[in-house]
Amino acid sequence: MALVVAAFVSCKKEYITNVTPNQTYITNPAIQPSAWSQTKDGKADSVDIALPSGVQFFSKTDATLVYFSFFSGVYEQIPEVYNGTSYSYFHYVNNNILHLVVYTQPVNGGVPVKPTSAITVKLVLIPSS
Repeated sequence: MALVVAAFVSCKKEYITNVTPNQTYITNPAIQPSAWSQTKDGKADSVDIALPSGVQFFSKTDATLVYFSFFSGVYEQIPEVYNGTSYSYFHYVNNNILHLVVYTQPVNGGVPVKPTSAITVKLVLIPSS
């Protein structure tokens, strides 16, 4: 009679992940109406926000989310249309400083009107692979 011996081995699977947290930056103080300037073509108003050196842009695959607060504590994601004005943005890096440029344009293609009150901007950088 043959004796069959089976050995059962227990293995523990470990996952090692490096998680980079999101970065959030909120303008303080808020962007004042006087900070906006008309673009060279006269079709929009814009403001260039240089973010502090501690706010880092990760890579081309990361996500950038931008929110406006027209009222204290209420944030709305842009791009969007609010009171007949279209808000949009783009970002770029210059001398290792992340810049966020926000545009306002009238939806009817007329003359741009600068915001009449201060706007708080929240930027969220989300790492992605």
